[in-house]
Amino acid sequence: MKKILLLIILSAVCLTGRARNVFGIFIDAHSFEACRTEVEAYRDVLREEGLDARILAADWQTPEQVRDEIRRLAADRKNLLEGVVFIGNIPIAMVREAQWLTTAFKMNEQRFPPFESSVASDRFYDDFDLDFELIDRDSEHPGVSYYRLTEKGSVFIDSDIYSGRIKVPQCMVDAGMDPDELLRGYLCKAVRAHREADPLDHFTFFFGSGYNSEDMNIWLQRPLQYREYFPEAFHKASGNRFLNFHQEKEMKWNLFTELQREETDFFQFTEHGAPETQYISPTGEGRTFQENLSLLKRVTARQYRRWKGTAEEEAFLHAALDSVFHLPRSIVSDSLLAVYRVQDSIANRNANIDQSDLFTVRSNPRVIMLNACFNGSFHNPEGYVAGVHIFGPGRCVAVQGNTVNVLQDKWEDRLLGYLAQGVRIGLWQREFPLLESHIIGDPTFRFRPADKAARKHAAVLTNDLLRRRNKAAVWQKYLRSDDPNDRAAGILHLKDSRQALRLLREDPSRIVRISAFEVLRDAADERAEEAIVTACRDPFELVARQACRFASARGDAGQDSCIVRAVQQLYDHQPDLARINWDADDALTMIRGHEHLDQELAKAADSSAKPMQRIYAMRTFRNYRYLKAIPVLLANAADTTLDASARQVALETLGWYNSAPGRDKIVAALKQMIRDDAAMPANMRRENLKTQKRLGKRDRSFPFCC
Repeated sequence: MKKILLLIILSAVCLTGRARNVFGIFIDAHSFEACRTEVEAYRDVLREEGLDARILAADWQTPEQVRDEIRRLAADRKNLLEGVVFIGNIPIAMVREAQWLTTAFKMNEQRFPPFESSVASDRFYDDFDLDFELIDRDSEHPGVSYYRLTEKGSVFIDSDIYSGRIKVPQCMVDAGMDPDELLRGYLCKAVRAHREADPLDHFTFFFGSGYNSEDMNIWLQRPLQYREYFPEAFHKASGNRFLNFHQEKEMKWNLFTELQREETDFFQFTEHGAPETQYISPTGEGRTFQENLSLLKRVTARQYRRWKGTAEEEAFLHAALDSVFHLPRSIVSDSLLAVYRVQDSIANRNANIDQSDLFTVRSNPRVIMLNACFNGSFHNPEGYVAGVHIFGPGRCVAVQGNTVNVLQDKWEDRLLGYLAQGVRIGLWQREFPLLESHIIGDPTFRFRPADKAARKHAAVLTNDLLRRRNKAAVWQKYLRSDDPNDRAAGILHLKDSRQALRLLREDPSRIVRISAFEVLRDAADERAEEAIVTACRDPFELVARQACRFASARGDAGQDSCIVRAVQQLYDHQPDLARINWDADDALTMIRGHEHLDQELAKAADSSAKPMQRIYAMRTFRNYRYLKAIPVLLANAADTTLDASARQVALETLGWYNSAPGRDKIVAALKQMIRDDAAMPANMRRENLKTQKRLGKRDRSFPFCC
């Protein structure tokens, strides 16, 4: 292994002897040499703001080398390490055996290649309580290493510092752009942004097709919610815009106009996504009879292209086209298939935002949230949308994006009001205990409130988040604030279920009530039943939806419990709430039982079935926390005659029941299992201990119900 050469000796700490907040700028040696002036200018502007920014440039070879240097900085008791940024080719950690720390990612790690079935995550660097064991280095993808989360550290995310990634997307290099020039341009843009005194008083929200069951009730409630987050943006009509895909057939072009507005500070996309694509408008529906007829022809032809049939089957299809659909056989001719292929390509191109579109479109909002799957995949060798937003020609300096798929029902704008209050974007990101969520760009950027008192409050809030995060008395004071953003922060940091239940019942603020409900959901204690029943009656759609999800995860038995009655009433009396109905139906299925789940349970318990069949059946109960499955999972985990991989899946699946009543009994059974089985394989013992921790009384991070 090459010896690391630090090109910059760390600067001395403040000459006055006062404690400073330290910020680490990690950069690869080549990028530093190519962009030295711009990197030093970035460091200097942070120092002007009071951050003791330090450049660490080296030929970084492994994630461990970077992590060790971060922890050396953090070990300085005289100064507080606030955060880090990774510029250029900094090694990437891909995490395995920790899928409960994501909102939705549940790919089979045994069946699929490691690069596909692992999660690229900088929690490897910024959460010091997590413990990782090296599995392998990736020979095909330079700088990538694979790690398993071990049982020795925490099994929940609570990052000690914040982090950000500034990495040029490969697609821009492939298009002929100079990566060093792109990096220099971005750093100059970041420095300019820091020297502006820009409040967050203009934003745009977009709701894309196919998301949240396309429930317009969710979209319609956003203005009420965001008025609490960004009050300054509601002082004039031009300060806020709420858009959705229904407004135009090809909404992409309208969004380009919105992105290029100079005054927009923040832009949220809520849509489906891929590493290189933002999915905006549907391509499988028309607005007129003629459009739908044309689509029918193209869909039929598309399926024909994929179908391989016998001569008899093809003759039957041709006859059916004429007699059943009244369509000419010519629609599956080679000539028309070629035409339809082109039409499909054009339709997809006009419906969605491709990363190449952003080479010339100016993404002008300083901060963009991509509430979508994969848009933040900085490890993707073909490029990633979030990176093109910041390296493109616009003013954007930071994007929140995800490296893998994400749950549609998560509370994606948790504590979003921090941004308008003037808190650094990295500190906001730190509030998301997720493997996949990252800041792409400068994590130190912050908006500047126009009001002097508000700026003073931002300084106090920042200090409390950095230095007094775990002091209950501090956050108790926030509950007495008139600002709902403060009350939301107060209850989320207090984690007091008694006070949370009071706020859920009484507080007029939507963002305070969803914060209070999250505390109750994480606690999953004796107040859980009352929390669910109360939340089911809440007028805020997000609170009621999360109540249904909590009911599903908790899985209380009984045909006529308070929870069942509350969820059933919500389902019966508000059919207009499409997404809530989806989740309510799921909850009632978990509680009352379902034929499919009983069939999967029978497969999991069948000793005559092949191990892989039992594994597939047991994995069902990670998404569906069926209480009847617990005895079967415990029996499988303890069965020494069962294949070891199947026993390990049983142990891992039990860890998803961290909201179930009586989970302490599961922990007791797991402890007894270790005592009874002295020959338990090491990998099973590790999984057993991790599951015990996941089911323990320590704070359960919010993705648990996903």
